Amino acid sequence: MAEWNLSSDRVTLEEKPPRRSPLQWVREHSIRLAILIGAVEGLVAWFYGFRWLFVVGLAAVFSYLWLRKRVPLRMRRPLWVLAMSQAVAGIIVPALGGLLFLTAMVAALVLVILVLVMLGDLRRT
Repeated sequence: MAEWNLSSDRVTLEEKPPRRSPLQWVREHSIRLAILIGAVEGLVAWFYGFRWLFVVGLAAVFSYLWLRKRVPLRMRRPLWVLAMSQAVAGIIVPALGGLLFLTAMVAALVLVILVLVMLGDLRRT
């Protein structure tokens, strides 16, 4: 309800912004939400040894693509967030494995170079 101004001063009445529904919040933050959930899930799966999460991600994406025309419009965005978070988690787990492998390869290469440097140092002494 607006407040009334009984004096001669001008007052601008501003309406309060309408309240957002939870679905509107999910719609506005769906990409961030999916990436955050997927990243956390991928890291937890990596630490607990569940390495085949990309299969779950594939199943979730195919299920979403099959269900999207069969569910009510209000359920599509939460289902999209669920499927996208599974896909992100499925991408992160192999990426972490690849990163670990790449780090091991670089460390081995650096170790070979340091061994060669030490062998060259041995010839000097």
